Amino acid sequence: MDWKLHLISSFFLYFLIILAFPLPPILSLQALFLLLFSSLLPDLDHPKSVIRMVTFVITFYFLALFVMMQEFDLEMKLVVLIMVLVLLYYSYRNIPLKHRGKKSLHLWRYCFLFAGIFFVFFSIENINISLTSFIFIGYGSHLLADGIRKF
Repeated sequence: MDWKLHLISSFFLYFLIILAFPLPPILSLQALFLLLFSSLLPDLDHPKSVIRMVTFVITFYFLALFVMMQEFDLEMKLVVLIMVLVLLYYSYRNIPLKHRGKKSLHLWRYCFLFAGIFFVFFSIENINISLTSFIFIGYGSHLLADGIRKF
């Protein structure tokens, strides 16, 4: 299924959930973001996916912020930033996954794994752990939509 259709189906699913279980505005926006992000996450293993590019750009942005906050001189910061960019680009181009099959993120175990990882992270950071259900629902909806498309 096309990434645009995954987003559209996630918006529809989000509105159904919000109608059934109203949330405060901030929590609702967080839930929407997590649902949309996780509904695209299984396509991280596709070489031309939007989520893959966005994830690596955001990762570089946060790593660059981290490097810039360090007390290095400017030349050292530039060298580290170039190294980070090269390493990220290399990992971006060479993720050892297939888009379908046994080495794919299109498996239910990863749905549980990502939800579990975020559950632990949210618990540690005192973030509302109910948001992990939106990660599970988004990832699961992607897998279900792709499964339905196969028929």
